[in-house]
Amino acid sequence: MIQTKAIVAREPRFTALSWALEDVAVSDDPGDNEVLVEMLASGVCHTDIVLSAVPQGQFGIGYPKVMGHEGSGYARKVGKNVTNVAVGDPVLLSFCSCGNCDQCEEKHPSYCHSFAKENYIGRKGHVTGTGTGTGEEKKEEEIYSRFFGQSSFARYSVVDKSCIVNAKDLIRDEEELKLFAPLGCGFQTGMGAIENVAKPGEGSVVVVLGLGSVGLAALMTAALRPCKAIIGVDRLPGRLTLAKELGATHTLDTSPVGFNLHKAITEMFPNGVSHVIDTTGTPAVIEDGLKSLRQRGQLVLIGVPPAQYDLSINGIQHINTGRAVVGCIEGDCVPSEAIATLIKWYRDGRFPMDKLISYFEAREFKQALAGLDDGSVVKAVLNWKDI
Repeated sequence: MIQTKAIVAREPRFTALSWALEDVAVSDDPGDNEVLVEMLASGVCHTDIVLSAVPQGQFGIGYPKVMGHEGSGYARKVGKNVTNVAVGDPVLLSFCSCGNCDQCEEKHPSYCHSFAKENYIGRKGHVTGTGTGTGEEKKEEEIYSRFFGQSSFARYSVVDKSCIVNAKDLIRDEEELKLFAPLGCGFQTGMGAIENVAKPGEGSVVVVLGLGSVGLAALMTAALRPCKAIIGVDRLPGRLTLAKELGATHTLDTSPVGFNLHKAITEMFPNGVSHVIDTTGTPAVIEDGLKSLRQRGQLVLIGVPPAQYDLSINGIQHINTGRAVVGCIEGDCVPSEAIATLIKWYRDGRFPMDKLISYFEAREFKQALAGLDDGSVVKAVLNWKDI
């Protein structure tokens, strides 16, 4: 076992996060299909926050656990069935998939039959903590790891081989390995929502609801296509300014009292818009987006709405307008392909992800969370090198 540090999430109290940097022991003996990774950096994604605010037992989720699913680092030990990486190789990490079901075989791994179990819940067996209590009552405790197959909020972690993207031929130096840490989820999700799902063409009008890292990645990708207009929607002035810099032709500020999103969109485009990409998960915003679609328009759902929310669709109207509503996980990406594409775009100056990233030492994770909460940070990346 390796004695190291990890951010451990315990059961939330009244939905408030309970994260702490703790001493843990991580197995130094990965399984046949696993890799021991020494983390360099890990992005903080909204999904880390959402899935550590779920009560114990709901959706099968347990505590304590190590979150994190946008990691980068170095392979330190490699299981015997792992063929895509060698000891010492730099790696970028993405989600976990089985590789054998029909969706994986058809190159849609984010719809893997095992996706929810392996990514949202994780497993026990690789990480232990010092436990709770004092004196003789203090006992070691098992900690859930392999969140999204990786649990990258740790200095060392045992990672499923399906999460591994070998970065040996992709990066130029360690600074790039740190910069590219968030590519495995948020940025590829936004990119894929446009490239793989919406696929806007010449004359398209694209609306992006919510300008966090996923929304801005979608916006930057839309700016690479022959769209007629790209509308960025948010309530934070700084995000709207940034959206303009990154390719938005129009922006809408939803913060004024009584703001009507549907009305604002249709005043600009009376016939409606071609594509609405929702990253907010807010029911009222989703419904305004749906109403704002033109004939044969498409609503792409990325943001996670409340668990009990049902989107209501009038069947006759839906038929007559030819509209489509589609869900989107991980941008329907194959990570090795999507990450290589995003790196190329970055190098070409077409996907300036560095404008969205703020770095924090891993021990400063509370400042990172505060920045994400107040909107001053778009994408937080935690540095594990000196922890």
